[in-house]
Parts: sequence; structure tokens; C-alpha cells
Amino acid sequence: MKFCPSCGTPLQASNQKFCPECGINLKSYGVAPSPPPPPPPSDSNQSIFPTNNSSQFHESINEETIETTKLNTYNLGVDLENTTASIFEKMGYSIEKRKRLPTKSGAIAEIDILLTRGSRRKAVECKNYDPSRSVPVSDMRVFKDKLYDTGIMSGIFVTNTYFSEDAQKCADSVGIELWNGEVHKEKFYAYAIGRIRNPSLINDPILPLNMDFSSASSLSLRNNHSIRLFSSVLLYHPYITVKYRLQAKRKDPAGKAHSFSDDGTYFVDALDGDIINLEKDIVGNVLGLFKKKEERLKSKEDKLVSEDLANITPISKPVLSNSDYKVSPAEPEITEADAVKIVKSRVIEKNKEDVSYDVKVRREVETREFSFVPRLNEVSIRGVKMVYVPKWNLEYEAGQSSFSKRFLGSSGRILEDDIAKCRKCTLLKMDTVAVCEVCGIPLCEKHVYQEGKFLCEDHISDELRQKLKANSLFSKFKSKF
Repeated sequence: MKFCPSCGTPLQASNQKFCPECGINLKSYGVAPSPPPPPPPSDSNQSIFPTNNSSQFHESINEETIETTKLNTYNLGVDLENTTASIFEKMGYSIEKRKRLPTKSGAIAEIDILLTRGSRRKAVECKNYDPSRSVPVSDMRVFKDKLYDTGIMSGIFVTNTYFSEDAQKCADSVGIELWNGEVHKEKFYAYAIGRIRNPSLINDPILPLNMDFSSASSLSLRNNHSIRLFSSVLLYHPYITVKYRLQAKRKDPAGKAHSFSDDGTYFVDALDGDIINLEKDIVGNVLGLFKKKEERLKSKEDKLVSEDLANITPISKPVLSNSDYKVSPAEPEITEADAVKIVKSRVIEKNKEDVSYDVKVRREVETREFSFVPRLNEVSIRGVKMVYVPKWNLEYEAGQSSFSKRFLGSSGRILEDDIAKCRKCTLLKMDTVAVCEVCGIPLCEKHVYQEGKFLCEDHISDELRQKLKANSLFSKFKSKF
């Protein structure tokens, strides 16, 4: 007897392509001689955030405390799949969880979440992994095969962690939308129930909304009529600005006094406790060039938000609901007191250094070192303020595809834009001029075709395809002479 390597279900035939229970592609995974051990029990209802009184924070913060604060923020007593389903339901989709569908081979495949709106169908794959683990390309290939075998043209892969570089390339090649942990967090706070504050209850300053709904949602493509805006959310994301100053003095063993000072402002994400404007040295800047795409996007967003917080003056103005779009101020998970402790810990860590001093030993001068570690009471806080940053979260659909556009509402700078670049380009992505009116993918000047409507190469007529092929062959022949 052989078993499914994913869920342990007994397999009746050795040549089965899909598991009859969970629907994974057995040829991609192979089959195991025995069922896998059951997963360890977990207490998903345990809160991962401190209460507002911050009694569980010690006066002296250690690394473990900070890492606990920075855990994924959407784990609210439900697993990734259920949380993701609630997001899509709020976005206007009809949802079916663990939907079993027939495949072209006659087997049954299971879709984690099947989304339906009108004639459009999307399949969602969810992988809840250990935070240190990325989604491998093998998982992406299994999902790609599942889409092909079920005939579903559009897919979204959701994870609480991040994707490997090869998994991203595989997804890009077939147009699978990717939600990593950061994207999932933003979607959750934009759409899901439970962590959204009533707009009228915001009493803290906000950055002014300089990009209105009309400007944020407008597109400039040749066939704008083929793209529909189906969800528009103005998310107010809370950050805490903390101004600090360090002043300290130490005497080295030889009796000479040394002075130490540092001052500045840190911006703390009030949803996960991250400091978003950490300093980077030369090594950090070089290593940043080798970051994965997701990490680069996160770094870019942190940088842009930090610049808005540093350069745009907050205002005190009511946040009001609007009939044209949903207004969603996120409920802070980190209090101002927590942010102060996080910043003090960072300042202490940043200013640790080994200090050289001279001492005479047997008529010779020796250079020695002593370690300077700032004390907690040597870091003073000169200002703390909660500020809400407006971010536009817009969702579009065209054909069988969907797109996200995210902007900073104050500066108008782009955080994410799925429509901007052609999906058919391989290396250098060119600007989109239209979308295919069948599948909906973005196309550049080189990859768009017209036959009464705008199409990609996959959906043009056989007559036009043969004509293009003949022209290509003629060009190659002509170039030889």
C-alpha cells in the first residue's frame, strides 16, 4: 500500500496522478511508502500581541521580546486559509473552501479556496509555513499543474512567509498572483473584520490625503473600457514617531573621560513593531542588491513611508467614511509605550562600541580597548506621536485576470502596480499599453495585437498567427542576403 505524501491518504492505484483527498499532483511529489506523522497541535487562539497596558513588556527589552512583537500580525485565532477566505469575501467574491473539481485526466483535484464573481473563477493556494521557510518552486509547479488540469485560468498563491526566487519566476511565467506575508497583512487590514477601527474614532494626527480617489483610480490604457475597478480601499496605516537622544560619559581604565552622543527619530510600524527607517552601512547597501524581490519591495515601501513621515507635516483632521470607497483605519497593535522600549533597545544596540585608550606599561605605551554599552537611563525620549499614513489599495479585473495598485495617499508614490508592466516580456519589462480582452494580462506595444479588440498572442486567430509566422520566416530569410 502506498500513501499520499501530503495528507497520508491510502492510494488505491500506483499510477494515480492526483490524490483523491487533497488533490496534489502525485507525479510532481512522488508517493511515500508510509503516511507522514500528524502535524503537532497548535494553539491558534493564543494572542501574539501585548495588551494595551503592556504589562508583559519588561523594562529591559531583549531580542526575544522584539522578535515576539514582530510576529505576523494577521494570526487572529484562525489559520491562514480561513483568514484569506475572509479577505476575498470582503472583496466581493463568492468563496468555496476545499473545493473538489474534476480534472482533464478524470481525477479529482482539491482547490484550497475557489473564488467566483460573475463568470470569473480563481483558484487560491494557501501555504502556512514556518517563518524561516520560503515557498519552493516545486509547490508553485504543483499549483500551476492544478490550474491547467482543472481549466482555471487565474490563480493566487498565498503564504505567510515569502517565495523563493525560482518560485517567483515560475509564477510570473504563467501569471500567478503572489501574496507573501507582507502583502497578506496589508490585505487583511484593508478588508478583513476585527482589526479595523471606526474612522470617526481616530483622534491621532494623519498625513494629509493629497491624492484623491479620481486620481488614484485612473488608468491611461488604450482599452480602459475592458478594465473594471471592483474594490477600492483607503487604508490608514498607523506608525509611531519616536525622537530620542543619547548622552553618556565613561572613564577608561587609565582614567581618561570619553563622551558619547546620538540623536534622531525612528518610525515604528504600529502593526508589527518594525522600525522602518533603520540605518544601513556600506555592507548593508551592498547586501540589499542581492535581496529577493519581496524583500526589495518591502524595503522600498518602508523607505517611501519614512520619507513621507519625515517630510510631510501631519494634520489633525477627522477621517470620514466615503460612498465611493471604503475607509479602513487599522487598529494599532503596538502602543506608544511599546514603541519607546523598542527604540531604546535599538539605540543601545546601535551605539555599542569598542573604545581605544593608551596606557603605559613598563615605560611603553600600549593601546587597549574597553567596551561601551549605553545604559537604559542614558537614552532620553524627546517626543512620541502616533501618525496615520493613508494608502490606496485598489483592485482591478480584466478578462480572467486581477490586478492590485497601491499608492501612498500623501505623496502619490507607487508601492505596487500589477498593471504597469507587460506580462509577456521576459527580462526588461516594458510599459503596458493595453490588456488582452480575453485573459486580461497587461501587454506592451510589442506584444499587443488588434483584431477588432486588443489581444495577446495566445488569443489571436489562427489566420493572424499564420500571417505573423510567415512574416517572421520571411524576415529571417531576408536577413541572410
